[in-house]
Amino acid sequence: MSELQLVTKAAQKAEAAIGGSGGVAGTLKHTYAKNLLSRYQSMYGGNLSLGSNYFNGPAGRGFLDAVNHSTKMIYDFKFGNAFMSNSQFLKYSNSFPGYGIQIIKP
Repeated sequence: MSELQLVTKAAQKAEAAIGGSGGVAGTLKHTYAKNLLSRYQSMYGGNLSLGSNYFNGPAGRGFLDAVNHSTKMIYDFKFGNAFMSNSQFLKYSNSFPGYGIQIIKP
């Protein structure tokens, strides 16, 4: 299973387990997905950074859902009707030059 497939599967399981919509449900789904990924990595290893991925870069500050610094890939969960705004995209791309951004929308 590829890393993208793994992250997507975790988001799908979070969506199925939590359900609902809105900010509270979204936060619970993010936590659920990150916990699944953390358990998987503790058993099989992995390169995803899942913890408190707080950053304060040149384009602003925020939190990353999951990032692989080796492959320079940012994974951003978007549950329900959430989407990545242009400002969020620019914040990520300017704070992490050379990184790809993969939106995970189950």
